[in-house]
Amino acid sequence: MKYYKVSNSGFDSKVIVAYSGYEALGYYLMEIDDQLGFVDDVNVEEVDADERVEISYTGYPVYKTLKELYQEKDFWQVPNVVVEVE
Repeated sequence: MKYYKVSNSGFDSKVIVAYSGYEALGYYLMEIDDQLGFVDDVNVEEVDADERVEISYTGYPVYKTLKELYQEKDFWQVPNVVVEVE
């Protein structure tokens, strides 16, 4: 299981947990099927589970790793969106 940052020409970025980059890409395409331009514009990049992400809680930044965010979810289905990135 690995973490992948998937985006459509730099927009609508999501970090997806999946077993492969192809699985992450397929899941991403199902998530944004109504907003898709060209499949060639979708970028898939493997990211480290220990990468820290800034989460804003009531205006105060809190940093958590991708692994921590995934483990906080109520269900651990794979593939799944861990976090949406701005």
